[in-house]
Amino acid sequence: MMFKTVRILILTLVFSVFSCGQISSKDAILQRVAVTGASVTSGYGVRTKPIRGDLVAYPVNFKHIMEGMILVPHEEVGFFGDLMFFRNSRTNAESYIQKIIEFKPTLVIGIDFLFWFGYGSVPSGSDADTYRMHRLNFALGLLDTINAPLVIGDIPDVREAVGRILSKGQVPDEQLLQMLNGRIYSWAKQHGNVLILPANEYWKRMMQDEEITILGYTWPAGSRETLLQKDMLHTTLEGTVAAALFIVESLNIEGLETDPHVIMKKAAEKARE
Repeated sequence: MMFKTVRILILTLVFSVFSCGQISSKDAILQRVAVTGASVTSGYGVRTKPIRGDLVAYPVNFKHIMEGMILVPHEEVGFFGDLMFFRNSRTNAESYIQKIIEFKPTLVIGIDFLFWFGYGSVPSGSDADTYRMHRLNFALGLLDTINAPLVIGDIPDVREAVGRILSKGQVPDEQLLQMLNGRIYSWAKQHGNVLILPANEYWKRMMQDEEITILGYTWPAGSRETLLQKDMLHTTLEGTVAAALFIVESLNIEGLETDPHVIMKKAAEKARE
């Protein structure tokens, strides 16, 4: 049922994006891309490998990945994210959305923008369901103000990170997580410019160590350590690139690199600049 919903949303986005007057061709959507989000977008724990003549380990974030993917002429990808997004998520989100609006993007990608509006500590005495849903609705309200195509990730189940980098109180239970994601898909159905990246499904397949095939490239069963860091919360460079390829597959447009090894190489080059 979830994949059926995703496909409907994909078709809605493609029709809206390529039939509206603001975007005259398919690759025009790539002209001025903005990325926003939390630690995965910001490249937590992801660094370049040393090369001859440059042994420095440079941070690699989702901006570098997008720059490594876009093949058509475009303006520099705008980056609106922070490793410490969770410390003041409401204020950070408001600031980033305002800056994105001023940036005037042709496409906005936020693979983990909504994460800390479903996760995080609940104030003492507050009802967890009500508190988390209220925060999610706040974030969706911010996204409503963006007049551009949006690719937004739903919220993954990262309970395996409890005791490693998250506390139990920061994690919604399974039923609430389903409710939160249901709200995200319901919201997206009301917007012709929104595509939901099924991060929850992607995460589930990684955690179960299943085979993952995207655009003809296959990560065989047993690739979890290749895609996911040991904290069970953050993707590796290759894992984030795999998520980016889901976006490419869903947008179904030309002008984007699809070989993960080429993308990783180009992203590292951008990070070293």
